[in-house]
Amino acid sequence: MAAALLFICILPVFLGPSAQGAQGNKNKVEFLVARRQVQDPFFHESVVFMLPPSNTGLVVGLIINKPTRVTLGKLLPTLPEFKGRTDLAYFGGPVDVRIPSVVFRSPTAPEHATHLYGDVYLTFDADRISRAFQNRQPGYTPRLFLGRAQWSPAQLRNEIRQGGWYKVQAEGDLIFSHDPHSLWRTLHGRGAPGKYIRYQLPPVGPRPPAQIAAAM
Repeated sequence: MAAALLFICILPVFLGPSAQGAQGNKNKVEFLVARRQVQDPFFHESVVFMLPPSNTGLVVGLIINKPTRVTLGKLLPTLPEFKGRTDLAYFGGPVDVRIPSVVFRSPTAPEHATHLYGDVYLTFDADRISRAFQNRQPGYTPRLFLGRAQWSPAQLRNEIRQGGWYKVQAEGDLIFSHDPHSLWRTLHGRGAPGKYIRYQLPPVGPRPPAQIAAAM
């Protein structure tokens, strides 16, 4: 398997081996939702599933609402576990697009995988990817992503401050959505402020001396 997937790398430095779950409710995770004004071709109308913190000093996520036109059967035609599969590979982000990862369910904590929430795990490991797709149980639908999104913390804070992203808490199972094209519209609506916002004016009273001096 490892010899066949020459372009697959194991990325333990980005996601450590600890089974650290998502914050808060075990089925709630944080998403970054691109605001309407974002016109970057990679991130326009993107929804990014934020991964657990790593020890690299980077913030990492997967774009989850951009299926490619390539089926898994065509992407990996020489591997028997992918033969005839018509589910699509997803564009996970502009960094290392030749490196796949898989989000899958497991009743127990598997090796070489990072816990995301509940019974859902993420792996970059070639053998673990292969085993994830050998399971043919009805309703079992692992999802393969190509590439990832990543920022330095300061870079992401700056992009949010400049109005590039909303942060939204939502159900983690959206990563397996059967209608990914509707995710951006749905989550953007949750993150955007309401049409009517009530502002509370400061109380009226005598100005402090410092404010009076500054106004003169």
